[in-house]
Amino acid sequence: MLNLNFVHKKIYLLLAMLILIISCKDEVIIPDTPVVKFSDDIQPIIVGNCTASGCHGNLNPQEFLLYSYDDVMKHGNVKAKDAKGSLLYQVIVSNVESQKMPRQPNPDLTEKQIELIYLWIMQGAKNN
Repeated sequence: MLNLNFVHKKIYLLLAMLILIISCKDEVIIPDTPVVKFSDDIQPIIVGNCTASGCHGNLNPQEFLLYSYDDVMKHGNVKAKDAKGSLLYQVIVSNVESQKMPRQPNPDLTEKQIELIYLWIMQGAKNN
């Protein structure tokens, strides 16, 4: 004869596990604070690593410029709240040498710089 108490415990355990599995999300929570600012945090990274190297500045006018907020946002380089869909973010984290920015012999961005760019984009890529 089947023990109903045992069956009920198994059902409750199965339901609890199912609820846990359903409630688990891969969604990353983006903090609202501290606010990453374009003028204070992002523009210095871009100017220091992208325009100063000659790639996206006056020394190489055939490349698009990256001096201002408008320059950075042109051509779909940044999709607000979608870092992984933003070209700017894609090229700084790329593992493909021919796509990676900044190009060699320039040094890669630091993890902190990459994190700031990611957060700025995910916080809405505001001109602040």
